[in-house]
Amino acid sequence: MIMRPGARAGRILGLALVAAALAMGAGCRGGAGRRVEHESASLLNGLGPSKVSRRQAADVEVALGRSQEESGDLAGAEAAYRDALKKDPRRADAEVRLAVLAEERGERKQADEHFDRAVKLAPNDPDVLCDRGYSYYLQRRWADAEGCFRKAIKKDSRHARSHNNLGLVLARQGEREAALVEFAKAGCDRADAQSNLALVLAMEGRLEDARAIYAEVAAAKPASAAAREGLRAADAALAARSAPPDFLPGEALAAAVPAPIPARSRPRAARTPP
Repeated sequence: MIMRPGARAGRILGLALVAAALAMGAGCRGGAGRRVEHESASLLNGLGPSKVSRRQAADVEVALGRSQEESGDLAGAEAAYRDALKKDPRRADAEVRLAVLAEERGERKQADEHFDRAVKLAPNDPDVLCDRGYSYYLQRRWADAEGCFRKAIKKDSRHARSHNNLGLVLARQGEREAALVEFAKAGCDRADAQSNLALVLAMEGRLEDARAIYAEVAAAKPASAAAREGLRAADAALAARSAPPDFLPGEALAAAVPAPIPARSRPRAARTPP
């Protein structure tokens, strides 16, 4: 399919803004889509030579897997998570990480199987529910994503990631005021919450509206990195709309927005919401 320059610019802007904004926590303390680090990471440096339980051994494998994800060794990470499950089949966090890795390979069925097992193992864990919801979010399954985030919040009313992600889902469904409420619960101030809304508009291709909000936020809160980078990226994409048909706006956006950083919680490969 041949994409018009304006549509292509909008699509690239959306990808660039998602990578930049979600890497910065989508403008507030709510953070990116997934959990950053499991508490077992400290075991890599703190576990002594004494005999350990199977659960502790699984902790080490999970921590090792996350470290390998961080370094880009995805095959090694997958092997570590599978070893963790061999040592302790109840490790929902290992199932989640395997699901994420499968997603990044485009293996949707396998990812869903891992997520389903994770939720079955830990139906009351808000982190697991939030991660499942974020997977639905990436698939544009708004109702399913919203349901998972609300379940997570029911288990932990102060779960910032779930509030932040729920805000994004509500915004994608046009419920802007409700989205702002969720962003506030995630720890956003008004300016950062507005940046989140601008991000959603950009992903929908509404570049002028997104730019207007970013400009307003940048004026009200000059220290907002999300607003500054979003404004620059929006300007670049809008300029690309009037470019010749063979113009590729990627270079302009690359100059406007920092190199993409993983859009989900570290560690894992960078892939942005649609």
